Amino acid sequence: MSEEEKDRIEENNHAATEEHNMDNQQDMPQEASEEQVTEKHDENDLSKLEATAHALEEEKQRYMRLQADFANYKKRTVGEKQQLSELIKAEILLSILPVVDNFERALQHPSEQIGEEVKSFVDGYDMIYKQLIGILEKAGVTKMQPVGQPFDPQYHQAVSRVAVAEKENDTIAEVLQEGYLLGDKTLRPAMVKVVYNG
Repeated sequence: MSEEEKDRIEENNHAATEEHNMDNQQDMPQEASEEQVTEKHDENDLSKLEATAHALEEEKQRYMRLQADFANYKKRTVGEKQQLSELIKAEILLSILPVVDNFERALQHPSEQIGEEVKSFVDGYDMIYKQLIGILEKAGVTKMQPVGQPFDPQYHQAVSRVAVAEKENDTIAEVLQEGYLLGDKTLRPAMVKVVYNG
């Protein structure tokens, strides 16, 4: 083999070695860049995961607030319905009280002054009155007993003052119109005369 051919082979080997070294150098940064891409990819996945978890927590909080708002709404609605029901009940019962007053006035006549032909009619009238009072009592209505009690503007309506020596001032001497309670609330105040001895 000639010197020239030996030099050419050596140059080719040298070139091949350099090419191989260059390929290896190119592979190294490429491997490093692949690791960097993987790290960036992992960071992106992590930030997406955190964002999703944050959004999920916000939706959970929103759901809990909506649930609490709905529970409050239900409670408020039930309370409003109950108040409305009590108001309607009170209005109906209040409208029945004048009928009860008329029954009581009609039944105040002494029974000895009533003739035999009218007595059975009055007895029937008394039965209807008692039935009406029974219905009112079932509904929670009770009649006030204010005579002798101290005057209280929550339960009594004073229409006049009277002098009664044996009674204390500001006590109730006489009832002009009966007062009624619905539970512990005043349905209709009693119209009364109040003692005032000067």
